[in-house]
Amino acid sequence: MKVNQYTNIYTVLKWFFSILSCLFFYQSINELDWDSHFIPLFKSAFETYPFHFILVFLMVIVNWNFEALKFKILLKSKSISRTRIFFTVLGGMAISNFTPARSGEYIGRSLLLRGVHPIRVTIATVAGNLAQVLMTYSIGILSIFVVYVFFDFYDQWADQTSYILAIILCLFLSLFILLSKRIIKKLSIILPSKISSFFKLVQHYNFSVYGRVVILSFFRYCVFSAQLFILLQLFSNFSLPHNLICLVPVAFLLQSIVPIPAISDIGVRVGVCGLLFGDYISNISLVQSVTCLWAINLILPGVIGAIFLLLSNFMRE
Repeated sequence: MKVNQYTNIYTVLKWFFSILSCLFFYQSINELDWDSHFIPLFKSAFETYPFHFILVFLMVIVNWNFEALKFKILLKSKSISRTRIFFTVLGGMAISNFTPARSGEYIGRSLLLRGVHPIRVTIATVAGNLAQVLMTYSIGILSIFVVYVFFDFYDQWADQTSYILAIILCLFLSLFILLSKRIIKKLSIILPSKISSFFKLVQHYNFSVYGRVVILSFFRYCVFSAQLFILLQLFSNFSLPHNLICLVPVAFLLQSIVPIPAISDIGVRVGVCGLLFGDYISNISLVQSVTCLWAINLILPGVIGAIFLLLSNFMRE
């Protein structure tokens, strides 16, 4: 079926999801206590450490630019500008913020790239997410071994049994990632033809193309990790030991296990960070750091993406 046959469906869906995302963010922002929580939080951080706070904000742009570059490479489309790709990524995130396991990301990107077949958009998004998951699990697993072998503070938040179970789980996930190509081939034999053909399309990226995507995923991971650690240091007046940076990948690994909407996972983030950093930073500083990271990386780009998604209804493609 040709892309122009989807025009009417696209129009209805775009209006529906753009209005829904705007209403969702409007309601979410209204429910937040800005006057007594967020505004004083940002103001105090900026006044105390202006350079570090501005740096964290600038890293948000770098973070999502890396994601946009990944998506552009995987789409293999030179006709789409980097600016459009950037706002398409934010538009997808606007919907993914209130959908389970960020499934709305595929919908948002497809709606904003009407000239590209939705299957291509979905494949590119899946391939990019797989590269990011590879970073989350591989670096997280490596960090667990570094903590276990070279540091002794792990015994303050985990006993030996739980650590062995965590290592077994991580090894299993690593093995699954390494053998994913073979697993997909086996599954394609027993799955329906439409689904198996989709898996075959995912494998069509060559090593050179996907290698660049993995490198960009690594850079994006480093940026996001640096943001969290800078904020933890900033709100604790730089009292956090520097060697605790190796716990940041562990935090991301544990957070990724819980499949809930991105905008709702602040409680999970606080809980995980409290488990890992609770003995070295006050609970107030911990909540402030995670809340700030959540607000500037998810809320702010999500709002921009929702507005762009809404405005796109009036744009010619």
